[in-house]
Amino acid sequence: MRNLWFVALLCVGLILAAFAQTQQSSPPQQTFILRYKGKPGDVNRYKSWFVMRMVGTLVTPAGPRERRMEYQSEATYLHKIVSVSEEGTLEIETTKESGKAKIGDGEQMEDLPDRPYRRVVKMTNRGKVLESKEYENGEVKEEEDEGTEESPIASRRYDPTRWLDKIYETAVHNIAFPEQAVKVGDVWQEKVSEQMTPNCKVPIAITSRFKELVKLNGRLCAVIQSDVDAPFEGQDNIGEVTVGVKGRFTATMTIYFDPELGDEVQAMDEARLVLEMTLSAPGRPTLTITNKIISRGKTVRLD
Repeated sequence: MRNLWFVALLCVGLILAAFAQTQQSSPPQQTFILRYKGKPGDVNRYKSWFVMRMVGTLVTPAGPRERRMEYQSEATYLHKIVSVSEEGTLEIETTKESGKAKIGDGEQMEDLPDRPYRRVVKMTNRGKVLESKEYENGEVKEEEDEGTEESPIASRRYDPTRWLDKIYETAVHNIAFPEQAVKVGDVWQEKVSEQMTPNCKVPIAITSRFKELVKLNGRLCAVIQSDVDAPFEGQDNIGEVTVGVKGRFTATMTIYFDPELGDEVQAMDEARLVLEMTLSAPGRPTLTITNKIISRGKTVRLD
């Protein structure tokens, strides 16, 4: 009987030893140093698609009222590398080649106004945007006046599309690759903020993950998924009106990055915003406006 136990234990020992040897001989996981590359004069073409749907509800003493809006667009852009510094900072100029858009379900897509569009971005080779300027008629385009003094409801400050755009832009500008080499499964984080109103500073948490390696259009791409979470709450006084805001912005942004090419082959994103605004004043009924927005976008490199 003892011999049988000895044989059994010997077999188990041999199996464990073989398993350990297999584990020890497994090749190390491939690592990548992810960096944007290129030289001055390089030009690439991209095509993008975008759709945004918004539902707004106004609750009044007379009952709720609802409004809906849908916007769709598609456009082709040229990305040109203007300069590359010794530290690796890239200056990239984006111009619109063509585009179409429509507002409302069932409408036909119409050509976007034949108006020169130009944006110049400076970013590190890890992808963090340092500066972004949009030009109109050769001049830097200024942000629209918020106009809060007359009516908070009609002001640009509390426009839900402005909240979506600014929080989204701040998040995208701060999505960057790590300094060190990374492998599939690695996770890194970034925390930033965006001042949306005098008393509402939105904290933005970005968690990025090297999700997988895939072949896309014949290229080996690192799939980097970034999840964004930005809850917010604040209160401002405009004259005798107290304006309270609360809500949340969330997004998932995925890029397919070619480490050898040093550029994005494809990018996709989905963003959601819930913005609740409450207006109250002495002797007036309290109004509550809730806007829910969902947007989806996709951009592909045209070879």
